[in-house]
Amino acid sequence: MNKDEYIKKLNKLLKKLPKEEREDIISDYEEHFLIGLEKGRTEEEISGALGNPKNIAKQIKAEYMLRKAENKQSAGSVFEAALATAGLGIFNLIFVAVPAMLLIAILLTLFVLGGAMVFGGIFITLGTVLKPILPPYNLNVTAYDGLLGTLIGILYGIGLTIFGLALLAGLVYVTKWFYGLAIRYLKWNLRIIEGKKGS
Repeated sequence: MNKDEYIKKLNKLLKKLPKEEREDIISDYEEHFLIGLEKGRTEEEISGALGNPKNIAKQIKAEYMLRKAENKQSAGSVFEAALATAGLGIFNLIFVAVPAMLLIAILLTLFVLGGAMVFGGIFITLGTVLKPILPPYNLNVTAYDGLLGTLIGILYGIGLTIFGLALLAGLVYVTKWFYGLAIRYLKWNLRIIEGKKGS
């Protein structure tokens, strides 16, 4: 593959990257060709030494997504970074994508559980308080009637709401911790891949 073919292919594979970022990368690879030609190598030898543009584009995209996830912390950013890194090979698909999806599924389930507890607690509290006003609707969730049933219902509802809020607050902290851990793991994974390619 000559220089023009190589640069054109790499540019096309990187089209989803921002223009400025893509131009910097293409400029670097054009410089590799320039230096190689000055040393008397052919364009085909240089392109062979640089590696397959498809693999290079995958690695560049994974690095870009990882930087993006570091700068803009969101579940979507880290998921995109995990998917981009997983696309680098079968090893990564197993050891990056599967754990990432499993972890996201567990965290989402726990967030839904926490939200359900908060709303359930509010519903129970309001249902117990409004029971005398809305007698046709049986909103009593306790086995007791009268003042004791009302008191138990209110305390149960408030307790459930507080426990749900505590769970959500804890999950926010745990999610931030896992986010940092995920970024470090993905960086470590990329370093291993770069090390393998460099050796």
